[in-house]
Amino acid sequence: MSRPVRAQLGRFSIRRQVIVLFFLIVVLPFLFIGYFAYSKSVKAIQDVSSIVSMEMMDKNAKVLDNYLDLVDSAQNEIMYSKEMQQLLSIRPSGELEELEIASRLVQYTGMLNSNTHAYTIRIFPIEPSRYPTFTHTIYQDADVENQAWFRLAKEMKSPYWQLFLPQDNPALYKEPILSKIKQLYGLNQSEPLGFVAADIKASTLSEYLAPVKMVDRQQVMLLNENNTIVYHQDAERIGTRFDSPGLDAFLTRSAEAASPLSIEGVQYMATYASLTHNDWKVLSLIPVSVLTRPVSGIEQISLFFLLFYLAISVFTVAFFTLRFTNPIQKLVKAMRKVERGETVHNWPQLRRSDEIGWLYMGFDNMVRKIDELVRSAEKEAKDKKELEFQVLTHQINPHFLYNTLEAIRWKAESRQASDISEMVRSLGNLLRLSLNDGRELTTVEREIEHVKAYVAIQSARQDTSIRVVYMIDEEILPLPCMRLMLQPLVENAIKHGTRHAGDGEAVKILIRGSREPYRLQFEIVDNGPGIPEALRDGLLTAETEIPHRRKGVGLRNVHERLALYFGERYGLRIENREEGGTFIGISHPVLDAEPGQREAI
Repeated sequence: MSRPVRAQLGRFSIRRQVIVLFFLIVVLPFLFIGYFAYSKSVKAIQDVSSIVSMEMMDKNAKVLDNYLDLVDSAQNEIMYSKEMQQLLSIRPSGELEELEIASRLVQYTGMLNSNTHAYTIRIFPIEPSRYPTFTHTIYQDADVENQAWFRLAKEMKSPYWQLFLPQDNPALYKEPILSKIKQLYGLNQSEPLGFVAADIKASTLSEYLAPVKMVDRQQVMLLNENNTIVYHQDAERIGTRFDSPGLDAFLTRSAEAASPLSIEGVQYMATYASLTHNDWKVLSLIPVSVLTRPVSGIEQISLFFLLFYLAISVFTVAFFTLRFTNPIQKLVKAMRKVERGETVHNWPQLRRSDEIGWLYMGFDNMVRKIDELVRSAEKEAKDKKELEFQVLTHQINPHFLYNTLEAIRWKAESRQASDISEMVRSLGNLLRLSLNDGRELTTVEREIEHVKAYVAIQSARQDTSIRVVYMIDEEILPLPCMRLMLQPLVENAIKHGTRHAGDGEAVKILIRGSREPYRLQFEIVDNGPGIPEALRDGLLTAETEIPHRRKGVGLRNVHERLALYFGERYGLRIENREEGGTFIGISHPVLDAEPGQREAI
């Protein structure tokens, strides 16, 4: 077996591999043998049936040829009869003469129809209206002269066959009648005197075409040169055609042929033989389902064994699944959960002494050891996170407190102003909000108050005007957030904005806050000079060092704290605005607003 095939099989589960192998080894050979035996049996039956049917159709065609020759000879005798020619040559001059001629024609016709060959002869004067008595006696006042077949008979110079159906004239035709019509000429006359029609009933044709004993549902019929049915056991089919191009093509093969054929959605064994004197054919159709009926027992037995083997296959697969593959699949699912870092709850214990039991015991021991290692690693990470947080937060507070106290001292020494009390009050609020009672989480509302206190202090100590616009959705005000998240960013914007602001220019800051489906999104936009690209790319990494001083401590502090507490998906995003200034986006998770939950971190 090649490597690609082995690789494809390796992708299947053990259960599927067992199903495939069982199918290939047991079911597939049985299906092949059953199909081969059945198809060969059907082929043999069809061959034998086609031979028998061909012989029967050839015999029927010869018998029918002889009978039609007999009818043709009888017609010829009448056409050469001097008495008949004389009777039709007379043009009645009066009613008495017409009655006499009609009597003689009726008598002569009755004598002709006394034969024992089951055909009848009808005489038609060329002008039936000249013989009203004869027309009334024989044709029951039928307007023969205006019928389509009579006009056609006048035009035709050679004999032709005409099919009369009961619906054409129920009084005259009790059943379908096939008539051969010939023109009758007088001696030394070029114009016809009348017509001689030899009528053959459908019941008569059945004696020559349909054998005494036929196969069940077999159809035997006579088709004319246009493949129109002129005889069929079912009289309603006479005068119709099969809507089957395949049958039309089949009937053009040779004088006789046999082949399976689909007609009107049914599969038949078709055989035919052609008549000698015209292009008519005797056709036999036997349903293939009837021919294959003797081997239906083989088909049923094959189907029974196939179902038996399928039942065994299902039982084998079910047993193999319950006993082997289900425990292995459970083990695989548990291994994948462990691989994804998920906790395996309610791990099933399997008390077996075989290889699967050993796998379960080994995996159980491995999971226990992994859980111990994970708990140990989580404790170490938590301790490390607390230490790092303490270090990061202490990077801001001493420096800020120093600057604030220096501002108060400067205000007190420069002039005795009443706004010193307001500045001290803002400082108190700032310290209170910064400490947050020792908790690491605050609310969005308290964080905004913290920023406002800081801005008030900076506005008091700066000569440059500071304008801050707050666009915070009210729905997020009570939600928890990390403390000291916005103030360092506002401090950074004010510091760089006042440094580059010209005379009379104000530092403008927009603070926007909203809630997305799974996170809080804050934006801080200023009108400062922006951050150079070379410096901006390294602001949020701890390794960024510039000689004699570190840049962006506040930005990096907030970014690292968000990543430490909530994961790498959360943090800061810094961009320069095309119209000038800096855009800082903050991504913060949505936390539960319950007080008990807020004190958990």
